[in-house]
Amino acid sequence: MTLLADTHILIWALNNPARTPLRIKEALADRSRTCLYSPVSLWEISIKYGLGKLDLKGHSPEEFLDELDRSFFECLPLDNHVIATSHELPRLHGDPFDRLLVWQAISSGCTLLSADRAVDQYVPHGLTVIH
Repeated sequence: MTLLADTHILIWALNNPARTPLRIKEALADRSRTCLYSPVSLWEISIKYGLGKLDLKGHSPEEFLDELDRSFFECLPLDNHVIATSHELPRLHGDPFDRLLVWQAISSGCTLLSADRAVDQYVPHGLTVIH
């Protein structure tokens, strides 16, 4: 099973592991699984950091990326086809970052790791999720 971390899970896993839900911790600890992150998350982190809406515990988004590069997470490239077809996903969630992460997970056959129960609306549309 290939896992794709939602942005908040990525931040918690690296900066605040105690906040990570147990089922997600267990999934991340299973080294037989590939753990991925999306460039969408880096974009979201950078935007929210720039707006003063995200505290990275004294680190900049660039330093967070350095930490991410040293971690067990691998980058799932954002394919142009995924971007161009994202309109196919029903507009059930208002956050554009979450919608693109959900679509990327569905399109790539990944299981999304997220504490956001709102993404459950996409299970009938092909999303698999661990909370």
